[in-house]
Amino acid sequence: MVYDNIVLIGFMGCGKTSVGKTLSRKLYKDFVDVDTVIEAEQGCSIADIFKNKGEAYFRTLEQKCINELTQKKGQVIATGGGVPIYSEIPEKSLIVYIDAYFEVIVNRLSARERAKRPLFDDEAKAKALYDARIDTYKALATFSVDANQTIPTFIHVIVDYILDKRVL
Repeated sequence: MVYDNIVLIGFMGCGKTSVGKTLSRKLYKDFVDVDTVIEAEQGCSIADIFKNKGEAYFRTLEQKCINELTQKKGQVIATGGGVPIYSEIPEKSLIVYIDAYFEVIVNRLSARERAKRPLFDDEAKAKALYDARIDTYKALATFSVDANQTIPTFIHVIVDYILDKRVL
């Protein structure tokens, strides 16, 4: 099957944006970050949207954003951690799960980065959320990549998969 877009999924902080930027350059595709699009459209941060309008409102914005972004082909799209849980991703998308252990994610994120993520303010709750989401990520993924190694290493694995399978 040939896919229209590459959609990166995984828990918050697993590296979807960093991976997406590099992957898009290597594959000569446009890069789009769902959270960045929403923040630009709303004129405020994701944390402010959660605080002032609630999570349900934010999830509606995410679905709308995914629907609009996937109308165009040839993109690498980094999603928020909740997209596969609360939103539909079109079937013509190559869904790549950035599979990192919770401990690896925590080590990669600075305290400042964790503070920007409304659902990461309590590490124990974040771990429970991670545990609750992991099976959904795995089930929805077309392809999973072990993200516990260095980012350049697993980006290489993704590129090899795409080129080897000729899915774009």
